[in-house]
Amino acid sequence: MSRESIAKALKRLREQSGLTADQVGAMVGKSGKTVNAWENNRGQPDAEILMRLCDIYNVGDILAEFRDESSEAPFALSEKEKAVVLAYRARPDMQSAVDTLLGVQAGANIAADAASVVAEGEKIFGAIRTESK
Repeated sequence: MSRESIAKALKRLREQSGLTADQVGAMVGKSGKTVNAWENNRGQPDAEILMRLCDIYNVGDILAEFRDESSEAPFALSEKEKAVVLAYRARPDMQSAVDTLLGVQAGANIAADAASVVAEGEKIFGAIRTESK
């Protein structure tokens, strides 16, 4: 979440709400010039005011609303991968078992874990192929 993305989101949200900078400023105890400064990346509201702005603009998911588009993942998920992620998120009771199965631990380096799981799988399947010959 960059300062620039926050500024753009604040301006977009205010315009979508149909309010002027002066109106928003009055609602949060600041001037319209201050609101314009936030929207033009010449300053930022403090956390308390940002939360009030989210209330004014009816923002339900603050992280999604202020997400920096340039920080998106460098790869795209297939439809199946998206379905797996959604299923994982929908079943918190199963997440620990899935994490264990995949060898993923909280706070771990997922790329290193994935490489380790792949290497282990290659050992196992390589041994099975050798035995079956």
